[in-house]
Amino acid sequence: MLESLIEPLQYSFMQRSLLVAVIIGVICAVIGSYLMVQRLALLGDAISHSVLPGLAIAFIVGANIFIGAFIAGVISTVFINIIRTRSPLKEDAAMGIVFSAFFALGITLITVIQKDNKIDLNHFLFGNILGVTAGDVRDTLIIAAVVLLE
Repeated sequence: MLESLIEPLQYSFMQRSLLVAVIIGVICAVIGSYLMVQRLALLGDAISHSVLPGLAIAFIVGANIFIGAFIAGVISTVFINIIRTRSPLKEDAAMGIVFSAFFALGITLITVIQKDNKIDLNHFLFGNILGVTAGDVRDTLIIAAVVLLE
């Protein structure tokens, strides 16, 4: 019984996938706890949905999709802050407005891209942890170190 659970871990892609899953689990626990204390529980969801247009635009222009996602996340955070400070809306309402608008824009862009290129960009929505490379593990470790040391 135990062998059937351990056997897949002999493959390097499974080891990388498990390592990244554990690292991300630790990071998400730390960030999630902080956001709950700050009463910003929706912020993680808002930013994660808001990066979709950045992914699609980066794909269109042939840039690194991580950079596109980062830029879109920063822009969405700026918009959330502008709405929150310049209107009577609460933080949750501002986040809901921004992430809904950004996510709708992202889905629209992906639909347009798929129509022209015949490329399945749904992997951006759902991902595949088994495709993690050694570079992805390195990047995840660096990001985890920065997050946990801040």
